[in-house]
Amino acid sequence: MKKKLSAAMMFMAAIALLNGCGQKSDEQKSDVQVQTQEEQVVSDNEAVTLPELSENRPMAYPPCVMIDGIVYQDTGYVSSMLGCGVMDGEITSEVDGTQLPAENDQSNFGTGYAYQRGTENYVIVMMDGEPEIFQNIEMERDGSIPPEVLHFNGEVKEIGDGNLLVTYLSTADGFMELSDGDYVMSTDNLLDEVQKGDVVTIWFGGIILETAPAQLTNVYRIEKAE
Repeated sequence: MKKKLSAAMMFMAAIALLNGCGQKSDEQKSDVQVQTQEEQVVSDNEAVTLPELSENRPMAYPPCVMIDGIVYQDTGYVSSMLGCGVMDGEITSEVDGTQLPAENDQSNFGTGYAYQRGTENYVIVMMDGEPEIFQNIEMERDGSIPPEVLHFNGEVKEIGDGNLLVTYLSTADGFMELSDGDYVMSTDNLLDEVQKGDVVTIWFGGIILETAPAQLTNVYRIEKAE
């Protein structure tokens, strides 16, 4: 693989060549050094030069789709709620990512994606094999997690360094029951201070690693149960 010579390496090569052809005066050496330093500055400036961004550059919208005259926006959450297994429709047209859909079964992220109507104000869009939850764009963003996200209650058993161990109690209605036993997860999204014996509600993406104890991944939120 060819490598580019740095300005410093070129300078040393130039000195070696000059030594082989005879000594130059101090003034000539100074000229070589100044020229090399100037080339280095130009090279460095070129390396960090960034294109100017236009203030009028159009903003890209998050993934959105229009269904039944309503625009829905991707929430970033994955659904684990049991459905009927039959899709309600498919995205058949698209607009640019800088626009919002204006027709039914239209998106700003592509075509060919099947969708299913969820609970009120939500639809599920199958994206790369994942049931992504989309929410009515007119809904107020209050920080709540869509009801289609798997969540269950557990009793805190141990609190470790960055980990939480809970004993399974019950799963919310509409989801397949988890197996009895203990589950461990990261505390990155733990919202409340907890202690042993507290009951917490855990929202996660539905993937459980078969370790001992079982490990939850993609945990969205952990908070004390009401």
